[in-house]
Amino acid sequence: MNYKSKIRMSIGWVYPIGIFMSYILLFLEFWIRELIKGGRSDIRHFPFITIILVALMFVILGTVQWFKYRNWIYPVLGLLVGIATAQVSFIFPHHPGTDLLKLTYFISFIIIILFVLVNWNSFYSHERFEINSRRLFRLAAERIFSNEDGFTERIYSGGRTECTRDELLGFVRFMHGHYIIRPFYNDSNVCLSFSMNKSLVVINEGTEVSHVTISYDGSVTVKVSGSDYRDFREKLNFDKLCQSLTDTFIRFLGYYREGLEMRILDELKSAR
Repeated sequence: MNYKSKIRMSIGWVYPIGIFMSYILLFLEFWIRELIKGGRSDIRHFPFITIILVALMFVILGTVQWFKYRNWIYPVLGLLVGIATAQVSFIFPHHPGTDLLKLTYFISFIIIILFVLVNWNSFYSHERFEINSRRLFRLAAERIFSNEDGFTERIYSGGRTECTRDELLGFVRFMHGHYIIRPFYNDSNVCLSFSMNKSLVVINEGTEVSHVTISYDGSVTVKVSGSDYRDFREKLNFDKLCQSLTDTFIRFLGYYREGLEMRILDELKSAR
């Protein structure tokens, strides 16, 4: 079985699919309106139905992303884009709307641009974190084919690794700098958090999401969240998944200690 199919599609893919489908609906509505118009003056060429449906799509997707990621920027952006989309018909030639209504579209468009620019770091960081979290889980699930013993809430003890405190902290900085994990530093360990669901930008504790904890004495523990586990299309052996994540992080730490940091990025990029 191809391991690429084991994780469900990211919600971000709904946007290009939805936009592509909207073009199809747009042409269909134009065609239907042209067929039934005849000499009737009460039927206009404007694809009002498609425009409203697309506007609702953005609002609904923004709301869904709020419940999934718990990041407020997505419902706000969905609402702003939905409002602007609903106003698109105002800029059509010969639209019965007033110049003031046409102006509101361009104001909405400018507000969207400013909102994205102000919150760009949050948008960018979230997308990079989620992409790399998916790659981590794909790497971990690549060679797991057994499906007995599914998800449990317990923390998995993965084993030990050999490294100095400075090597561990340097490794963590490298992983964070490339948006692979978000670290949380404690007195005796470092919690390396990653998630395909809740946004790492908004969490306050690393234990809120899936994480690997590496102690300064070399012990490694793993916790996979229920929401991340449910993103797999099939039930995987939970212990094997946790052990595979342990092995992945220990292997990456080994690459870092040997000065082969780029191998970490190469492995992640290969998990598409």
